[in-house]
Amino acid sequence: MSTRELDPATLAAIASIIAAFGVAMLFFRIQRELQMSAQDEIIWLPWADWLLVFATLVCLFFVILPLIFQTTSRVPTAAAGAATVLVGGYIFAILGHYRILFGRRRTGPRYNPEPAERVVVLVFSFLALVVFAARAVYWH
Repeated sequence: MSTRELDPATLAAIASIIAAFGVAMLFFRIQRELQMSAQDEIIWLPWADWLLVFATLVCLFFVILPLIFQTTSRVPTAAAGAATVLVGGYIFAILGHYRILFGRRRTGPRYNPEPAERVVVLVFSFLALVVFAARAVYWH
């Protein structure tokens, strides 16, 4: 292990925190959407929430699972970095979805995705891919 590598316990802690946050928010979203369904409203999973879904799955399958098999690849560290970027993007995307930070001048029903939400999700998804690729391939 080089001096720049995180130890497996630290990686597991990071991934567990991100995954737990993602699952908790997903349960909140499902509860809200079930309430909307009971009111005969359209139900959907906002684009912003997909950042959390993917961050959770990345942590479970590309951080925790490789650590269980004690791999020596850089994938767990790269995946933890990418998932962190996705969770960071979620904050801005959900604010865009609810027109709290972006789109305050928009009126009427919300769309999935809201224009600002779409931009944020796409930008942070791209940044997560860049972080993953940079860590997995280039940083030693």
